[in-house]
Amino acid sequence: MKSGFKLFISGFVGFFVVYALMNFSEVKFAGEITVISLIAISVILITMSVIRFQKIKSLNKQTFSGNEEDEVEERKYKMFADYSLYANSSLVFSILALSLSILTTQRLIMAIASLCLLIITYFLIHYMGHLMQQVYPERNIPSTSDPDYAQKVLDAADDGEKHVILDGLYKSQSLLNIGLIAAITLSTVYSVIEENSQTFSIILMAAVLLIVNGKYLLVIRNK
Repeated sequence: MKSGFKLFISGFVGFFVVYALMNFSEVKFAGEITVISLIAISVILITMSVIRFQKIKSLNKQTFSGNEEDEVEERKYKMFADYSLYANSSLVFSILALSLSILTTQRLIMAIASLCLLIITYFLIHYMGHLMQQVYPERNIPSTSDPDYAQKVLDAADDGEKHVILDGLYKSQSLLNIGLIAAITLSTVYSVIEENSQTFSIILMAAVLLIVNGKYLLVIRNK
């Protein structure tokens, strides 16, 4: 209950931040500053992802034994998790920068820069499977292009790792539900206050909510 309340407060604050940005976007300079800031954040996240990748490669070239080997394996696991977090976060910021550059600044150079970062981030995420093979060289990690990639990765994990993965997925699915409901509510409030209908966005979010829950429940039902 507390986590749900905190999420609602965060969504409420986020609503007013977005509302302020939308008002500021009427001033072209403010829109450009926003896009530049998003591009800068994306660049920083990409850089941090590459650094983590290089550190994992460096550790793979070294030989360890005993307790030190276990510590290195844990470090590689955490660095891979950081790499995934930075790459996926960069993807979101790049998409947001591209969208705002088209809607607010309408500057070609910013749109191109955002698109380039989006492409780079896509390749970082696509490379995740190969990096996982370096973290776990003894395991048969499938290629990200494999149609059954998610299932094969789960099959390659041990019981403890499966528990962590499934726990994270369940919590993410619950968070997504609360987040989408909060977003639909806030979009409705915004539509009423500003008399600027967000009907399409509300319908789209409701459709995503329906698909996500339907997929989750059908998977459980058919097992």
